[in-house]
Amino acid sequence: MHLFNMHEISSVNEAIRRIASLRPSPKKIVIHLGEMRGDAKTFEEMLKEHSRGTDIENIDITVKSVPVDISCKCGFSGHVPILEHVHFVRCPECGSIADVLKGNELDIEVIE
Repeated sequence: MHLFNMHEISSVNEAIRRIASLRPSPKKIVIHLGEMRGDAKTFEEMLKEHSRGTDIENIDITVKSVPVDISCKCGFSGHVPILEHVHFVRCPECGSIADVLKGNELDIEVIE
């Protein structure tokens, strides 16, 4: 089992609810998934599995990973790698909890 699976399921369920509520129903969407929420490939596989038999099953869905960028009070600002699901990010320079600028989103972009 992939480390992200248990945490990604809540994001998958949220995505399904949000996509199902879109009117008119889109034909194609892109989900921008922050690395803090999980692995894009695993998320996409889980989304396809959990959307079988639902109104969104036939929508063309692509999941794109959004890297984590932070800003810290010590002056560090930039990208940090995420190795597993996290709720906060520590600065690689000083170890303080940093402000997450991006990388925790679950944004749905309707393409058509």
